[in-house]
Amino acid sequence: MLKNTRIRRTVTTPVLGVLLVGLFSLGAGATASASEAGTMAHPTGCSYEKPGSWGTVARCTSNNGGSYRAIALCKDPENGRVEDFYGTWKKTGFSYAYCQGDYLAYTPGIETRV
Repeated sequence: MLKNTRIRRTVTTPVLGVLLVGLFSLGAGATASASEAGTMAHPTGCSYEKPGSWGTVARCTSNNGGSYRAIALCKDPENGRVEDFYGTWKKTGFSYAYCQGDYLAYTPGIETRV
């Protein structure tokens, strides 16, 4: 009987210690990630244009923690159908949206997100 008690105590103590360390780590990690995020907002100082029939270009001067991408409304010259094509999300630099197939750039645009 005495031997069983020692075994239980020997196994339980380290397991309890690991669980407590894990709980404290989770709490500390959440606090650190929340403080790193800071204030985020939509990008500002944005401009977009249609430099050619191939598509559109968009750029923002301040990302404010957000991102942006170019949008091209492109038109099929044969049937007049209009499709949206999207550039890649960017935090700095230019985002390009390319018309696909026979479509020609019709209207430029930009999309922002936090």
